[in-house]
Amino acid sequence: MSRERISRQVLDERLPAVLREQLRRDGLPRDHLPSWDYIRTHTRYSAEGLNIKCQEFYDQTLHEHLREHGFGARSNGKWPANNEETIQSLEYFITKQEDNRGLADSTIKAIRSAIKKVYEAIHEEELDVEMLDLGSYASHEERLTNVQQTVTIIEYMDRTLSDGTMQNYPHYFSEYYRIVKNAYRVDLNPVEQALDEFEWVRSKGEAHPITEEQLNDVWNTVNNLEECPVQGYDLDRWKMWMKVLIVFLVAVGPRSSEVEQLDVGTQLHFGNDPHVHFDERKNLRQDDAPEYVPIMMGSDFLQAYREYIQEVGGNGSLVPSPQSESGSRTADTLNEWLKRLCKIANVRLPDGTLPTIQNFRQLWKTNYKKALHKNRNEIKFVSDEGGTDNPKVDEENYIDDVVNRRHVRELGRKYFEDLLNIDELPKVMQEELDQTEYLDRQTSISDY
Repeated sequence: MSRERISRQVLDERLPAVLREQLRRDGLPRDHLPSWDYIRTHTRYSAEGLNIKCQEFYDQTLHEHLREHGFGARSNGKWPANNEETIQSLEYFITKQEDNRGLADSTIKAIRSAIKKVYEAIHEEELDVEMLDLGSYASHEERLTNVQQTVTIIEYMDRTLSDGTMQNYPHYFSEYYRIVKNAYRVDLNPVEQALDEFEWVRSKGEAHPITEEQLNDVWNTVNNLEECPVQGYDLDRWKMWMKVLIVFLVAVGPRSSEVEQLDVGTQLHFGNDPHVHFDERKNLRQDDAPEYVPIMMGSDFLQAYREYIQEVGGNGSLVPSPQSESGSRTADTLNEWLKRLCKIANVRLPDGTLPTIQNFRQLWKTNYKKALHKNRNEIKFVSDEGGTDNPKVDEENYIDDVVNRRHVRELGRKYFEDLLNIDELPKVMQEELDQTEYLDRQTSISDY
């Protein structure tokens, strides 16, 4: 049909009626926003011609005009996608996650939310692309365009999502391409390419972080325990150990071995410069991790624990053990305890496994790197090469001095200060300490 015959009546009456009848025949929601290819295939009109007339008559694109007629609302549809093949690929993706990987309902819900966030970004950034299409290209220029559009989507996520949610959504976004490539054309995973531009994102092979929501689920579970998950231990003492462990993991991000080897009395420092001195790191390769790490949250809680240890004549271990030669619980034991606690809290990683020390450390590491990345011009850094100034943002490169630890704590405050609600000391500690001396100033990093 020629362009001249596309009238206002066609755009306002005939086209919507034809599309809704075709959508009904195809088993699609009546408010589904059809793609240009769908319009070309199933109507008498050229999508290009319709778009030109919409601009001429209404100063709108074709899709904007169809939205005014109720298309694209997706009130009854599962997915915000407009392309039928993409919708099928999304269903395939979710089915494989449910059937083959056995993910929890909460994780599936999070994956669905991540996909909707991708489409929210596509709409708000006016990208005019489908998720499936981002993974295929016919030319080098199209490949670069797809990657840059994916960067835009992730940047939108970063601006609009909480830190805890942002830790997982790019992972779910990337998983889509890894799975659907087995049934649909996928030439590249654009998310993996795009993430190279984001220094705060975890590297390949790193542990998956628990989310902030999961962290609070674990914390609340500890608070509400009525019997000890580990036979033979006093409930209140075990709850104290787990709370101290969780706070230390999130505040400092230690390795498993560092938890086991820590001497609370000599390595934890408070006052105007709360930090941990990991003396053993000085023998590691230079870019592995900083030797001095600011305590990013819960410093008063940890200081109270140090003074509790001194009051009761403890051996200085974070989680002591009278049976072990080192005087500390082993990392294997602590990981087992964390797993039991996470199982009670119904907290699991995306692959269905239970979190360990490494996953709690990864939450610290992600937030820490993100804080530095967002404030790279405000913190002093040095490079390893020739001593030249270089604002490279990474946990290992900031200068280990009091000024910079204060900068890191202050600039990273919003990434850590609300992670946990520490409203009282554990019962066992209250028997030895006056908690008002500590919790009146608890969790306010701005004090430093």
